[in-house]
Amino acid sequence: MRAILMYHSIDPSGSPISVERREFERHVRWLAGGRVRVLDVPELLRDQRDGDAVALTFDDALVSFGEIAWPILREHALPVTLFVPTDHVGGSNGWNQGRLPIPWLPLMGWAELGRVAEEGVRLGAHTRSHPSLITLPGAAIKDEIVRGAERLRRETGRRAAAFAYPFGDCDERVLAVVRPHFDWACTTELRSLRGGEDPHLLPRVDAFYLRQPGRLERLGTRRLAAELSARRVVRRLRAAVPWSAS
Repeated sequence: MRAILMYHSIDPSGSPISVERREFERHVRWLAGGRVRVLDVPELLRDQRDGDAVALTFDDALVSFGEIAWPILREHALPVTLFVPTDHVGGSNGWNQGRLPIPWLPLMGWAELGRVAEEGVRLGAHTRSHPSLITLPGAAIKDEIVRGAERLRRETGRRAAAFAYPFGDCDERVLAVVRPHFDWACTTELRSLRGGEDPHLLPRVDAFYLRQPGRLERLGTRRLAAELSARRVVRRLRAAVPWSAS
């Protein structure tokens, strides 16, 4: 089994984007325990060894990443990619309001982003303002994607080799802009890697579905694969009203 895990916020609200600190600490202890290899995404895509492996991603660059998640990951030497919506840096996740019961959460500032990048966090692009890209005209799609990445490089001195589609929304127009600017990109398609994936349409397993004790440990099992498959069906049925806050 190989999978890219997707987290957002470490907080006690119980919202669809939240994992409690104690639960996240349990995840990290298990991941660092040697049962699976924890790799950066590019290494995960290249890895041909037998055995299970995962990569970790966080969307939205929320303050809880810098204050809680990264110190825990750094202590255990686990690599992670953080996707940044550049126009909201130092602000809040106001784009989520009205979608689901998601709390109003602050984002990290540029100084904090530069610090964690220096400490080893890979920074990825997540557009400028976190819109659903498929609802925009072509010029606006390019502006959101390209200018977001340019600002990330200007503010931190680091090129964003990775991209995450806000809400997982992608069509051929969006993909045509993403491909020449990024080495790889993540969707919110809910499944593990099957091998031979398009590197610009990578699926992820949302940590929302791994919050109950014992679920993360079932990664790679038929039981969890069946549960995720059932969840995918439900998400497709709800596609007209997107709920993912990635």
